[in-house]
Amino acid sequence: MKTLHRSITVALGLILLLSFSCGNEKKKTAEDEATKDASEMTEATPEVLFENDYSKVSKITLAQGEYLPTHEGENRIIYSLTDYTIDWEENGENLGSKSWKKGDVHFHEAGPHAASNNSSAVAEWLVFTKKTTELPDCEENTLDNDVITVAPDFAEVRFENNIFKVTEVTLPKGEKIAPHSGVNRIVYSLSDYSLLYNSDKEGEEDNTFKVGDIHWHSACMHNLENSGETDANYLVISYKK
Repeated sequence: MKTLHRSITVALGLILLLSFSCGNEKKKTAEDEATKDASEMTEATPEVLFENDYSKVSKITLAQGEYLPTHEGENRIIYSLTDYTIDWEENGENLGSKSWKKGDVHFHEAGPHAASNNSSAVAEWLVFTKKTTELPDCEENTLDNDVITVAPDFAEVRFENNIFKVTEVTLPKGEKIAPHSGVNRIVYSLSDYSLLYNSDKEGEEDNTFKVGDIHWHSACMHNLENSGETDANYLVISYKK
């Protein structure tokens, strides 16, 4: 009987030892995989599309396995160019996965942050940065008489806080927008279009734009007309004082 008990004890000990060994092996394998995944991540480089003394526009493209290391960011507007999910870190805190749809607009305050893409979809977005509070004088031009006021059928406010106002304009061909004020702003083209533009600071211009074109306007009073054959669709990112 004692021999039987000893045999059972030895067998149980072996089972426990094997279980412990397997558990450690699985844990080690998981840790190795995590280390391997981290080592295989590739650092991405933002592409600067536009910059002046007051603002900067960058495009971020993260394919699967690419990341942005921790870096400082100013107050900024984000515009999503694709549907994507990324792992997000802000002020040293891992905030988990964040998902966005193409055309989404959101805001980030200044501070350190990092991002990585572990999904199969390419993550691509624009960053509209406010570099300084020392913007050119707007004089009598305010957002109280901007495009939303004079052309509510053609314009939609996509986002607004005390730093930015983002407006999307869709002007059908042949249509006009009456004189209105604009503060210091960036215009980002969402379609190919032509506009006859007239302002009290820049005079009259007839320009053609392509998707992705970016230009800056200082504060002014202006009016415009769609002089082309396609709808004019663009974002106005207004920089508040």
